Amino acid sequence: MTRFILDSGNPDDYRTTLELFNNNDQTLWGSTTNPSLIAKKLAEDGHKLTLQKAFDLQKDIIKEILTIVPGAVSAEVYADNSTTSEDMIKQGKEIVKWDERVVIKLPTTIEGFKARTQLRKENVVTNNTLVFSQQQIYAICLHEHLLQNEFQVKGKWPCFISPFLGRLDDIGEDGITLVRNGMELKKHFTEELWMLSASIRSTSHLKACIELGSELITAPLSVYKDWLEGSAQPIQEQKLVSLDRWEVPTQVKEIQTLDNFFEAIENKTLDISHPLTDKGVDKFTKDWKAILT
Repeated sequence: MTRFILDSGNPDDYRTTLELFNNNDQTLWGSTTNPSLIAKKLAEDGHKLTLQKAFDLQKDIIKEILTIVPGAVSAEVYADNSTTSEDMIKQGKEIVKWDERVVIKLPTTIEGFKARTQLRKENVVTNNTLVFSQQQIYAICLHEHLLQNEFQVKGKWPCFISPFLGRLDDIGEDGITLVRNGMELKKHFTEELWMLSASIRSTSHLKACIELGSELITAPLSVYKDWLEGSAQPIQEQKLVSLDRWEVPTQVKEIQTLDNFFEAIENKTLDISHPLTDKGVDKFTKDWKAILT
């Protein structure tokens, strides 16, 4: 069963979407937020804040959203390209205190994996964001598998993997094929993780992800309105390149410990780097700093 999530930092959008879903016998389950979405709301209000004030406002917004949706609300740590895992861990531990339904979003980077290690040891549910490759999806699954073997970690829900379909489409690659191949990669492992299809740009994206069995879909209000009200405008078809299925190298299949895992991602035997991940981190940083004094 696919659960539907709204991608917005504005509580009013959740009230509108909840009414829309209720009127169409659908359930709005959860929320994804991030610094860009929170910054957008602040910009609308003409505010500039200190980092602490911005963090406090993020908390207030998320707490309000929690009163509207019954499921998980993803809240992202502030992370630029120089943010250490220690700082992400500190932020994550603070954010998760807000409510038991808060899920911590982490960038899919080496420092993000280091932070994920510690937070998962403490049974914090995480959402790996800015996912653009099959190697990244496999790395998240493998990391969770190794943690489960060594520490028997748990959580209110399985952890999330967030592939960004629309941003791959933007560079001429078919984001849907990343979800399709990623769902197959998940089958290599017994541990349950939920695919959270993100950067949904159209009803075509949404319908395809439902057909593929994506456990979660996050989309903006405009896409949900098109889907439920049947008001989607015709869009010009893009010529997108399908992503070939990535074959897991023997060296990667032989990884048995967390130490081996980190050695592999650091020397790129398991290459988790992607230019769109770096670009996404830069964009979040730029958006967040835009509202800071």
